[in-house]
Amino acid sequence: METEVISQSEKENFLVTSILFIKEFENTFVEYFTCLCESYDKAMSKEESKEIAFALYHGLFKSDTDISALKDDVFIRMRQNGIMIGFLITRSMFYLVENYISFAHKHNITSQIELLVGCIGQFINIIENETPRVCSATVAFDVRFSDDVMFSPINNIIEVFHQMKEENQAIVFLNLYKGVPISSEASIVKIEGENVTFYIDKLQEIAMKLDGKAFIVKNNYFNKHLKADIVDCNFQTNTVVLTNFIYLLNMPALQREFIRVHPDIVSKVFLHQFGNIQTSGRLFDISLNGLGVVSSENNGIFVGAKVLVGFELNSASVSTQSDRKIEVQGEVMNVIEYKDSYRYCMRIFPDQEMSGKIFQYISKREDEILEELNNELNEYVL
Repeated sequence: METEVISQSEKENFLVTSILFIKEFENTFVEYFTCLCESYDKAMSKEESKEIAFALYHGLFKSDTDISALKDDVFIRMRQNGIMIGFLITRSMFYLVENYISFAHKHNITSQIELLVGCIGQFINIIENETPRVCSATVAFDVRFSDDVMFSPINNIIEVFHQMKEENQAIVFLNLYKGVPISSEASIVKIEGENVTFYIDKLQEIAMKLDGKAFIVKNNYFNKHLKADIVDCNFQTNTVVLTNFIYLLNMPALQREFIRVHPDIVSKVFLHQFGNIQTSGRLFDISLNGLGVVSSENNGIFVGAKVLVGFELNSASVSTQSDRKIEVQGEVMNVIEYKDSYRYCMRIFPDQEMSGKIFQYISKREDEILEELNNELNEYVL
């Protein structure tokens, strides 16, 4: 099975952004896996099935070395008891993906399904490729996810680029710079092996370089968005060389109703809950219908909590004191837990007055950000 190589930092990113799901789903996964074992082979005890389920669940996001060490113990125990290893792990991983998608829809949070699928694919590849004697005696590992979650082999993607080049078809790039979407068309110049060279707009190129990744919007040739690594940016020839193309299920930047910008100056935010509980933090980003707050405090804030959000737009672009003060009702849509802080992602419900203030700020801030991006570009082209 060919799939994206997921780094440990990307695995950790999934753990951070999906901490609520990981914690809530653990017992469900263990019970499901245990029931599968009981249904297909009575030789293994329920206690041992649970131990193996816990090992699989937590091993999924560990380093490649730790996964390699895990497989010896798990496979030996399961094989000795006659368990259908390939089927049980495959089916339980499908169950994990199905429930993660449902969880994301239910809580209206941005799905990181591509990272989860990458972790699963890499987990199974390591076990499958490094355990030939076990795989030969068990059901083959064949995790064929549906087209909605499966990454296409790189060769297929490159073939499509060859076709687009022959037909002189353009592609559309999309990157974010401090929350502002930067998008433009580009043409294919050259294809060498798995590297593709594009002729690209200068502003797009600097946004891509600062973003650290390239994102291609789906079109008539690709029915899913693409992500790629940057090999080289040449601002003198307006070209960029990309490689390691993979499919994405979605592109959150395209799903936003409104532009979400990062503030220019640190703004202190207060979240007021019922019972006069107050949590303070700093503004992370803001749009007309949502904002993010980073805080070292929690005070019991949970997904679905209703809060009163108060802060000032401390910015040179906001002229008067009255225009700076913002008070809106909000609902917590996601809580991302970091090592020593939390990020609260909220939907807000501003009235007409507050909407006007926020709109003016975002419009001015967008102009400032584009000016900053052009200044960054000048550093490379001069």
